[in-house]
Amino acid sequence: QKYVYDLYTASKYEVSVIDNVLVVHNMIAKLAVLFDIRTEPHAAIAAPLPIAYDHYEEDKKADGGGSPRRTRAHHVQEHKYDHWAFLPDRYVLDSSMSRSEKKNYLWSMHLDLNAIMHSWPSGKQALLVNFLLKRHEGPSHQLVLGVLRSMIQEATGLQTMSRLFNLMHSVCYEVQLHKANMARKALDGELPEGKSPKGRSPDSKRIASQGYLVISQHDICAEVFRKVLGDDKKGAGRVLPYVIEYARGASRHFLKVTPELNQLMIDLLLQDNRFVELHQYLQYHVLQDSKEFALELISLQKRYEPAYQLGLDMLYRLSAFTEMMKVLLEHDQVLEALQLVPHSSAVFQEKGLEPADFLNVAVKIKRSSIFFTCYRFFQARNQALRNSPVFLPDDRCERFVRIYEKNFRTRPETKPTLDLDDAPTPTLEAPTPSTS
Repeated sequence: QKYVYDLYTASKYEVSVIDNVLVVHNMIAKLAVLFDIRTEPHAAIAAPLPIAYDHYEEDKKADGGGSPRRTRAHHVQEHKYDHWAFLPDRYVLDSSMSRSEKKNYLWSMHLDLNAIMHSWPSGKQALLVNFLLKRHEGPSHQLVLGVLRSMIQEATGLQTMSRLFNLMHSVCYEVQLHKANMARKALDGELPEGKSPKGRSPDSKRIASQGYLVISQHDICAEVFRKVLGDDKKGAGRVLPYVIEYARGASRHFLKVTPELNQLMIDLLLQDNRFVELHQYLQYHVLQDSKEFALELISLQKRYEPAYQLGLDMLYRLSAFTEMMKVLLEHDQVLEALQLVPHSSAVFQEKGLEPADFLNVAVKIKRSSIFFTCYRFFQARNQALRNSPVFLPDDRCERFVRIYEKNFRTRPETKPTLDLDDAPTPTLEAPTPSTS
């Protein structure tokens, strides 16, 4: 005897198996007791429940004289078990419905997950999630998400939620491995003829080896976290620990955090002004790099000064040199921008990164050494591309050519001033000449 269950009363019993749940029917009390050895191996999973039946009834008062409409009806079963013959695994042969017509009815039994959920013992919500994750029939997917929402709203302990998150991540990881193995077999020609390389698709919300539902990151973000935040506009601080724990669990199971989850974490951290934590999560790669995130960090410079450098570092890791150069130009960091790419790069043909844009910023900085270096950089570019250092009319650099000719061809290069056409001559910082 591996499992022994207490049926509470002496009676006549019949047994059915529905969706991997052992259903014991008390023939006298007309109640069913449910057992699931994978969820609760020592007791019933919920309070005893009556049997109801679903069928379609015809509405004979249909408008227009057409065929009557069929509506689904749900009634508690009032028929006597005496006329029922229980067949494996979930079927019932019923001779009580229409004895006068000498007809028998064959019923197929299904679990009423909503009724089971409402009769579930309070304080055992985590066990309920575990039970629903193993059900393949009915609205189990939506019910799991609904229970998770209520658990977060009730401030369930983070350790309990972490165990549930890890269970869902482990299933997603197995799906990922399954798809990778099937793709490898397809490339190696090991798949049987006619079998899809994708194998059993996760769109079915199941995985055969464990029998658990697949709850994706999108499901958790859209149906759990976002809806909890929608119900409580000021609940960012309360929801954030669950979001972070969910993301950490994904990383521990070698799952890539989706952009949707990544953005949710960023929004919550910024909404709660938790910049130091944001900084830490970036350092430990809990938050994933993206161009949008990098530009958002750069825009936070006034609220959190290190965010600017964090954003630049992220753009550099992403090799997003075009965006990085535009940011540096906006912050008057001309020479830093020029150091990112060689002078022959095609990036200087893009709008906002043409030679005139760099030279204009160099003039605005009012430092002769910066203007001279920038100008000579683009002269070297012209030489490499056109075999001549001269700027063409399409470059729109006539003004900068005049400034260069006036300041560095007719005067010593150490001249501490820069004459900008007709504008007042500003005093600039120039490098002090060295003496030998």
